[in-house]
Amino acid sequence: MMLQSALASLAPARSFEIRDDQFFKDGKTIQIISGSIHYFRCHPALWHDRLERVKALGLNAITASARIILCLACQRCLHGSAVYVAWNVHETFPGQYAWEGGADLLRFLSLAHDRGLLVVLRPGPYICAEWDFGGLPWWLGSSKVPGGRRMKLRSSDPAYLAHVDRWWGVLFTMIKPLMYEAGGPIILTQIENEYGFCGSDKEYLRHLVGLARQHLGETAVLFTTDPPHVASDGTLPGSEIFTAVDFGPGWFNPEADFAVQKSLNAPGLSPPFNSEFYSGWLTHWGESMANTSSSVLAADTQVLLRWARNTTSLSFYMVHGGSNFGFNQGANVDGSNYQPHITSYDYDAPISEAGDYCQPGIGGECKYHAIREVIAQHTGITPPPLPPRPRIHAYGEVHLDRKAALFDVLPQLSEPVDTVRPDVMEEYAQRSGLILYRHIIPRKQLSKSSELDLGASPHDYATVYLDGQVSGPYNDADTARLDILVEAMGRRNFGCEEGGWDLKGLQSSLVTLNGEPLLTWQVFPLELKDLSRLAFYPITSSLAVSRRLLESSSDLRSSNCSQGPMFYKGTLDAPGPAFNKQTGQMADTYLSVRGWSKGIAWINGFNLGWCGHWASQGPQVTLYVPGPLLHAGDNEIVLLELEDTAERDHAAVSFVDEPDFYGPASQGMAGAGVSIAGAPGRRTAHGPV
Repeated sequence: MMLQSALASLAPARSFEIRDDQFFKDGKTIQIISGSIHYFRCHPALWHDRLERVKALGLNAITASARIILCLACQRCLHGSAVYVAWNVHETFPGQYAWEGGADLLRFLSLAHDRGLLVVLRPGPYICAEWDFGGLPWWLGSSKVPGGRRMKLRSSDPAYLAHVDRWWGVLFTMIKPLMYEAGGPIILTQIENEYGFCGSDKEYLRHLVGLARQHLGETAVLFTTDPPHVASDGTLPGSEIFTAVDFGPGWFNPEADFAVQKSLNAPGLSPPFNSEFYSGWLTHWGESMANTSSSVLAADTQVLLRWARNTTSLSFYMVHGGSNFGFNQGANVDGSNYQPHITSYDYDAPISEAGDYCQPGIGGECKYHAIREVIAQHTGITPPPLPPRPRIHAYGEVHLDRKAALFDVLPQLSEPVDTVRPDVMEEYAQRSGLILYRHIIPRKQLSKSSELDLGASPHDYATVYLDGQVSGPYNDADTARLDILVEAMGRRNFGCEEGGWDLKGLQSSLVTLNGEPLLTWQVFPLELKDLSRLAFYPITSSLAVSRRLLESSSDLRSSNCSQGPMFYKGTLDAPGPAFNKQTGQMADTYLSVRGWSKGIAWINGFNLGWCGHWASQGPQVTLYVPGPLLHAGDNEIVLLELEDTAERDHAAVSFVDEPDFYGPASQGMAGAGVSIAGAPGRRTAHGPV
């Protein structure tokens, strides 16, 4: 320890600063060439692989929530990539934190740092990123949390800032040893994210700046980023903070855009920096897969790198997009139109969702090779050799030979909550998934002209059942079971206080039938985290046989043997030759769900996300399956089909070696709202009562 201290005292002081309208690292000018990669959209066993591909592109920086750009100094050029740090990944409930597995931020940063990468930290607290709630925690919408459901988000509201202070206090305590001056990789730290769209609460921004300096030190270089036309509202004037801008290829004017940036910074403190130079674009359900021009991106990258006598820095958004595993994708809202993002976050980026160099059939000319050539020519530095392309294996068809009706296995999935009136998902301490609202109706209150009014549009997609069927039966029973199943398909990730809240489930506590309030409900929160207790029965069984099998379970004796949503289960026998001895992992694959409708898929208990089997929408009909999720031998496959409840004679999925983003891409969402009031626009309910 004494020797290390002595050597440290003799080592030259490390510094990162801005002067003369340039970035300086250890006294030498640098040009940042970076790109974004999200650790939470990539399986942690593949972080090393993706970082190697980033380096081989010529980028040597990454960004983490807000965004971290990790960069490698090469004389006057600083290459790297960017990664968001998502608050909702780490603080699962106020004061409760997750830092392991896919949430092991320090391991991810260490992998980058070990490769000589520097970091631009983007810690939010809001990050957008097409991520659920823009990275804000779901529990901010619960009244059980101090200020919950009432605070003004992204503002100087003390109730909101109290949560931010706690979160940043924990995060920055972990991050501080990684600041560049302390020997770590972090050179820049972003404050908020495109706050210019929200107005101009300067008190809020100043609070964040003060909080960051309190924890990270006065020498930390802090910055904001916004499109030029709103940048003045999203930053602080002069030398209070460094203002960067963002814009995409094909629609920018560097002279005008960087002039705006310069006008917002103090003299000499405005190195041209585009912190989000868009390599591709996002995709919603019901749209064609994003496909942006490789040649325009390459040409405009060259323009930027040469701008202002080769002093302009940039960060590609994204360099590798990854996947929205689980229920983590966000959504946009355009007026009354709800626009959830697809599960894939390929983004038409230079490095594909599966870590390949070119996206087959999506990106046209290979962006990876085009950008790699532009960077190499500009820097005069030969990039590292290309790692081999990922091994992607077609494991073939898997027969799903067992099934279980969702309504029959509710006892294995959820403990019901008794309540007089229904409430939003967050009030039941539920982050995501599905939520079922159940009410028993006297049969005499029903007729073929009955109208159920939900009071407001559900968030996000509701199906109404009577006695387990979408079209309720009319029989002589005294009562009927009303079930309203609501799917949460991603919280709004872009927006401010006006419409910024996107609570899930039923949005009104007043649900009426023929104008009369329905009181006394059972609510089943369905996060679907653990399916191991589900009782499946053979798909070929007759109804009578299936009934006897179900009744043999004490948990299911009161079940209704419903049709409705159905779980299907099968086994993939992964062959030994698909095992890669070099990586120690099975080969990647894609789960194809063509022929299915809409739902969710699990591999060995891992939630792959909303299935590309929303056949009425598309464009995605395959789900990327990272090899680390598989093992040689038997692998469990579970599908939850939510929309197509017809009996299937043959239930199967296929594992293929190419992505399929060519499903239907119509403009309307499924669900017509027939006989259901209070569900306009694309937030829909369906199922006649």
